[in-house]
Amino acid sequence: MPISQTSSPRPGASTDAPAGRLERLLGQFDQALARLDGAPTFAKVNHQGPIYDLAVRLVKLSGGAGALAERAPAFEGTGMFHGSDWANPATLVPELVSGSLRGPALSVAVELLSELRLLAVAEGRMAHPEVDAEAARTYLEQALALNLDLLHPAPAEADRAQAPALREGIRSVLQLISERIGSAGILERLVDEAERVLDERPIHPDRVQALIESCARALDQGGADPQANARAWRLVLAERGPTALCRQWPQLDDYQLALADKDDDILRAEAAELAASMHATGLVARQHPRVLSEALRRGGALEIIAAGLGLDAVGLASLDAYSGLVQRVIEVAIVDETRPAVQGLAHLLNRGVLFFPPAAPGLWRLAGLSILPEVGTALQQAARADLAPGAVLLAGAVAVLGMPLGIGQGDNPTCQSARAISLWAQCDPGFLMELISAAARDGSLEMHFEGRSIQSHALEADPARPLDPQLDPVSLVLVPHLDRIYAEMSRHVAGRGDDGHRWINPEFHGFWVYRGFACAVEVASGTVPDITGFLRNFYASYHPYHNGGRALIYPQPAGVAATDSSGRFVGWHAVSIQRVMLDPRGVMRVYFYNPNDSGRQNWGQDIETQTSGFGERPGESSLPFEQFAARVYAFHYSTREHGDPDQAPGEEIAQVAELARNSWGANFPWTVA
Repeated sequence: MPISQTSSPRPGASTDAPAGRLERLLGQFDQALARLDGAPTFAKVNHQGPIYDLAVRLVKLSGGAGALAERAPAFEGTGMFHGSDWANPATLVPELVSGSLRGPALSVAVELLSELRLLAVAEGRMAHPEVDAEAARTYLEQALALNLDLLHPAPAEADRAQAPALREGIRSVLQLISERIGSAGILERLVDEAERVLDERPIHPDRVQALIESCARALDQGGADPQANARAWRLVLAERGPTALCRQWPQLDDYQLALADKDDDILRAEAAELAASMHATGLVARQHPRVLSEALRRGGALEIIAAGLGLDAVGLASLDAYSGLVQRVIEVAIVDETRPAVQGLAHLLNRGVLFFPPAAPGLWRLAGLSILPEVGTALQQAARADLAPGAVLLAGAVAVLGMPLGIGQGDNPTCQSARAISLWAQCDPGFLMELISAAARDGSLEMHFEGRSIQSHALEADPARPLDPQLDPVSLVLVPHLDRIYAEMSRHVAGRGDDGHRWINPEFHGFWVYRGFACAVEVASGTVPDITGFLRNFYASYHPYHNGGRALIYPQPAGVAATDSSGRFVGWHAVSIQRVMLDPRGVMRVYFYNPNDSGRQNWGQDIETQTSGFGERPGESSLPFEQFAARVYAFHYSTREHGDPDQAPGEEIAQVAELARNSWGANFPWTVA
């Protein structure tokens, strides 16, 4: 069994292309459309293939979706949908759109062309005997509402199996439809999705900001029912300015001038209101950095800073002990373009991270670090602003230390590296600061594996796996080095006859990783030899009723068999088990960190991970213990503190084994029931 992430590599080619290529393909599309139009009915199926192939190629190009939309009124008369399930639009079902868009390229092409045909009907650019403009609009609104994960994507393991360029092409068509028909009809679903994402407190804010902008457009178009409107306004105002003063002075420079005229009591109240909104929603208002900078202008004003960060007792003690560092972070790193770091700073202080002895010196070092030019350029590009690279990196480090479960791997097959950064931020922040400094200053990391030094600059990157730069600053700097080091460790253990994570995880992640290791799949034979014994060991290691009531001290890396919504095996995926305990309803749950930017997923067999409502902390996913056990395939455990596997619940384990057998286990021979 290979040691790898499940995600498909991202091609180096951009979805954008020169105008000449777009025009050339459009010419070929028009010619193919003309041939289809001229073909007799019985032969039309022979001319549809080139149309579908060209449509897929066009939607991958900038401007391709719009060009196809212009041609949509001509689709119907040519027989483009003749003989297919899309031939009669009155019989189409919005609930089936998702399956088509996640299917092979052929079904994607026909579905997208059908959506563009209905868009032309909804806009009054063509008439259809089966559907009128209102029916077409209703259908498209329902289809968009059911596919928000494609309109505002957060790639999961199953989605990464589809080519990134095609996913972007699908998104471009859905985005075009959304812009043309408006978002008012899907406002409630947009708000649901935005709130779900915010439950996870992501560090990289692009996706949630796009969702909130869609909510704002929907509100401008008339909104929906009053309750959905109110929820949407709450999010929009939390981003654009939740206070009366923010609304009175919407321009940031005017707002800052207004702040300068207020006394300390009014400024403190303004800061506290911004902090309350931030902690309630997970959104940092664009005015928030201006309040903190005004506090600095007044000589530090620690009471105003404390109010503006919404500090609890631990946070206040942290601010009192490290006031100089906090003021320096605000001065260097908290600006308009890095405002998500405000939330990171608040959580960093409230978590007491600065009381880890190496953390404060590490941040002081970052505040004055000399950064390599190429690293600085990458950081500025990621920030989309002409900021000092050190400011971007320091803001990113503060966010990671404050919200370690908000780190995401983006559209990259790097779940191991993302998990490592999260674990270090939780368990060894000093080491993480050392790594960040080395990567940014020296352009290399050094780690040790079984007594051997591994230096990232001496290792070649995999050209088939270029990094998608839509990452937080720390991940952007570290992941290329960590990915190479992890791959080198994997090569070092290849051929040992067991899953390489047995040796890699303790040395790659840290001393806190348990040395005991269990894997459900036997590498040498590729079989599942003893799922019952494996599950009994998992229960005896992690279930409080069967491990002597021992709670986890440190989060532990684990591997899950990722499956899609039908329970089909997708690949292996790295997570960390954060804790195991009873939820508010009395159900034993596994709370875990999933680095793939989408904590709530459908894994089939009625196994749906949750991110809120069941006692989750921000950034955690959770499942009932037996459901998580049905997907775990590798875990570490303490050999000294361990329950009796023979006392694990036999009937429940048999049920879990059956779930595993009928999902991911269907891909492997089973030698023992």
